[in-house]
Parts: sequence; structure tokens; C-alpha cells
Amino acid sequence: MVCLDSDILIDFLKEKDYAIKIIDKLKESDNDLCTTSVNTFELFRGVVKSKDPRAIEPLNYLISYLKILNFNLNSSKKAAEIFEELMSKGETLDLADVMIASIVISNNETFITNNLNHFKRIPELKIRE
Repeated sequence: MVCLDSDILIDFLKEKDYAIKIIDKLKESDNDLCTTSVNTFELFRGVVKSKDPRAIEPLNYLISYLKILNFNLNSSKKAAEIFEELMSKGETLDLADVMIASIVISNNETFITNNLNHFKRIPELKIRE
């Protein structure tokens, strides 16, 4: 299974070629696709912010094809470890990104994102480029 970040899913919904190609290639190779509950929060937040009631339909349709990995006790422990490790190096990372990374790591999944600057600071996170 491969876990998709919000940026990839948003660009897929915007029908950007690169995102469509990524998802099509993954589906052709029989990869199950997932995202995290934190990513779905970010996506729904974007719909609410847009104030376009039509935006919810394509999002709901897309999400119906994804397995949603939830933030649970294991991922909360991992998030605390990641957060403190970064802080000890004097680095910060958006709490949502820490939570996303912890969910992906806790589920032993591979992550696809365009936000490499943030996520590459988490060595335990398997990122597909």
C-alpha cells in the first residue's frame, strides 16, 4: 500500500497531469492507495475554506477509493518521538505533518509527497520519490 499526502490528492482533484500519472501508475501496478485521517482533515478544510459546495462531491468520491489510516495510540507515541527529536535539533515541523508522518510510520507504509523539505527530516519515514 502507498500513502498519499494532501498535496498529491489536491493536485489530482485539480486534474494536474503529474498527479494523475502518479495515481494511475500506482493503480496499474495494483498498489492499494491510502491517506491519513489528518490528510482528510486538510482536504475537507480546503473545501470548507473554498465555500464552494460543489467541491465536496469530487473529494468524497476520491476518498471513497482510499483506505484511511487513523491517528491512534501507536501513532501518537511515534508523533511525540518525532516532535521531540526535531526539537532537540532546533528544528520545527507543522504538527499536522508530524502526525501524518507518525501514522505512515506506524502503519509501515511508503509515503508519496511533494513536500520533501519537511518530511525528509524524518529519517524513519519511507518516502517514494
